Amino acid sequence: MEVAQAAGNSSILTYALALVLGAAPVLYILWAQFSRKEKPKPEPFPEDGVFTLKSLAKFDGVVNPICLGVCGKVVDVSTSENIQAGEGYGKLWAGRDATWSLAMLSLKAEDANTMEYKLSDFTPEQHKALAGWYKHFTTKYTVVGKLQEYEGWDFSSVQEEAKSQTPFGAPKTEGAAEATGDVASPSKAPKTTAFSAAAKPAEVGMVLAKGDRVIVKDLDDARKELEGAVGILQGFDPKEGGFEVALEGIGRVEVFKPAQLAKA
Repeated sequence: MEVAQAAGNSSILTYALALVLGAAPVLYILWAQFSRKEKPKPEPFPEDGVFTLKSLAKFDGVVNPICLGVCGKVVDVSTSENIQAGEGYGKLWAGRDATWSLAMLSLKAEDANTMEYKLSDFTPEQHKALAGWYKHFTTKYTVVGKLQEYEGWDFSSVQEEAKSQTPFGAPKTEGAAEATGDVASPSKAPKTTAFSAAAKPAEVGMVLAKGDRVIVKDLDDARKELEGAVGILQGFDPKEGGFEVALEGIGRVEVFKPAQLAKA
């Protein structure tokens, strides 16, 4: 009798174990479904095309496309290989207005979203630098809106100078579009943008950063002995309107115009 009871208990245990094991996949699937966190969906651009500094901040590449402001325009730069979320230029300008920084050629994060200035504050070199960058961003990338904080500002002088500018001495392209910065209609503006690599920056304008290794070129006769010299970029000198470069093998720092430098 004890043997029969033991056998019965064993059968019950086997049956119960089979039920548990059979239910395990189902339980796992249910657990996975409930525990899985849904990824946030990217937000569409404003239907009226009007951004504020606060709403622009959401477009930093973390969830939404990467946008930045330049001269009152908002540009989707998600396809830029130089502007990625949380790193490089993306750490400086993604989801922020870069107008002041571009004019000053500043790589300081605190200079983004600067609004306490007038165009008349810029030197001719700074105005020219801004015009070059304005053309770069508004012709290579899609303008998806405008920045409300710049309502009433007149950037026509920048737009006019931009027609004859290419940023950082890049070769001009005949038949290139005028840098008017027309805003794409919301229906045509991308709701999400693939973060794919764009064309090489040198084809449309070179972007330099502190610490870059550069080579000197196209110098006038007075400095011809420095032609082909290689050095490390130290920063930008607003007074001289050029980049400070610590020249290797020479032991001194010289200032060069953007058009006189190329990445080594």
